[in-house]
Amino acid sequence: MIDDIEIGIAGAAGQGMQSISFTLGKTFTRQGFFAFTYHDLMSRIRGGSNVSITRITHTPAGSISFSFDILVALDREAVLGNINKLKKGGVCIYDGEKIVFEKKEAYLFSVPLERLALEAGKNKIMINSVATGAVLALLKWDLAACNEVIRELFSGKGEEIIADNINAVKAGYDFVSANSGNLSFELKAPPALIKRLFMTGSEALAIASIASGLKFYAGYPMSPSTAVMEYIAAKAEEHKLIYEQAEDEIAAVNMVIGAASCGVRAMTATSGGGFALMTEGISLAGMTETPVVVILTQRPGPATGFPTRTEQGDLKFALYSGHGEFAKIILAPRTAAESFIIMSRAFNLAEKYQVPVIVLTDQYFNDSSSTLDAAEPEIEPVNRGELNFTWPGVPYSYKRYSLNEAGISPRLVPGCPGQVVCEDSDEHTEEGHISESAELRDLMVKKRLGKLTAIAAEIRQPIYAGNKAPEILFVGWGSTYGAIKEAAELMNKKGVPAAMLHFSELWPLPELKLPFNLAGIKQIVAVEGNATGQFGSLFSEHTGVIVHKRILRYDGRPITANYIITKL
Repeated sequence: MIDDIEIGIAGAAGQGMQSISFTLGKTFTRQGFFAFTYHDLMSRIRGGSNVSITRITHTPAGSISFSFDILVALDREAVLGNINKLKKGGVCIYDGEKIVFEKKEAYLFSVPLERLALEAGKNKIMINSVATGAVLALLKWDLAACNEVIRELFSGKGEEIIADNINAVKAGYDFVSANSGNLSFELKAPPALIKRLFMTGSEALAIASIASGLKFYAGYPMSPSTAVMEYIAAKAEEHKLIYEQAEDEIAAVNMVIGAASCGVRAMTATSGGGFALMTEGISLAGMTETPVVVILTQRPGPATGFPTRTEQGDLKFALYSGHGEFAKIILAPRTAAESFIIMSRAFNLAEKYQVPVIVLTDQYFNDSSSTLDAAEPEIEPVNRGELNFTWPGVPYSYKRYSLNEAGISPRLVPGCPGQVVCEDSDEHTEEGHISESAELRDLMVKKRLGKLTAIAAEIRQPIYAGNKAPEILFVGWGSTYGAIKEAAELMNKKGVPAAMLHFSELWPLPELKLPFNLAGIKQIVAVEGNATGQFGSLFSEHTGVIVHKRILRYDGRPITANYIITKL
């Protein structure tokens, strides 16, 4: 019996691979397993060669391996292009009535997907449901949970569509059960049936933002950030927030700045090219000390790059975004579950220190789906900092940029009777009027940059996991968490003392509090999804510790545990 299995669903765009992986992921999540799904997609609406990968485990898995126990190939190209990813002893399900091979290898298992779809589901579009049933049969798993998921998935399409899909699943299940012989990938039952959630990183970011008090969202669609916008747009009326699809990213970020200036929690999300257009707005938020939150979902660049693939290439772009020098905060959630605490902290820190906060994610993070415990998401209590809705004392005495010992000026919502709120993108006086005073300029620059010291004291420590006296220490950030954690665990099992130091709060970097001296470790290895080791150099600059080796990936594919160990 198996407690960790990986399933690849391969075919052309439009053939329903994502439907199969989503149904499997949700079905096994309902049964007490942990599921992790990633979509390796080409940038096209139809055709091409795509793979949706689902890993099912007994313990949380934050990564995939690109090594399949079961491969479902929906066309000939899917067989030929992915058979090298099949593990020894694995099986490839394909439609032998539509795809003919001169020599039938032992790993090829023919299932008449189209014929069964037409007979049981009345439409060949039901091929994905037949394939779902075929996989469930190989795993020796009951259909009841899958039928429940299908009822929910097609609840808006009527009973006939629901029935046709359930019949198609059963047809695939029955065929494989009757014809698989000794072939079996029977899943070991999980220790307990616990209620869990199954969601994408984009959904987690959007839900976390709403739960953290988001009231205004403006954005322009750009993959892979669009799903965040789509979720918020769908829930805007229910949660009484304002959603605006702007004409471009320049308008979006400026709308967000305007909304935040008026006292509401405001956010936008984009990818590299869109963020490039937003950088003047980021600088404006820095000068006006306006608390905005921007989700930057990375994809490979430069220019259009790989629109539907992943990379961690924009860390330094985010760090140095906006002309001039001013304080900003950069956060990067490791998992969908951590999105909740990260987004609540993003809004709290933005308002407390009146600075822009950039939340770095990537296509791998946003488009993957994962299982998380219903009780796992955690958010910080709302902290709105120095926001005021009234101003006591002398009329017209309010100073938007008052200089004080704390370095944080009180914010006042515009429209407060008896006071004027004046904000300026030029260098300004305490009242907010344009000034060219050299002395005042010095004071205002020190005020804005001085926030970094206080912010750094609030930044959370990285996660340390693994051997307490490691010979190898992996250093990483963001979505590489699952792969690095698994690589360290595998190395420890092989007798190589290894550990992980993993960051989700990247700037300003905190003063590290570790139970050992970093300088005493034989190999410090930075693991990143970019070509230049951006965080590794930032880490060395901050700690003074040499990074001995870099394991980098920048081909648009996510880092896996096998990739790390092979490169090492």
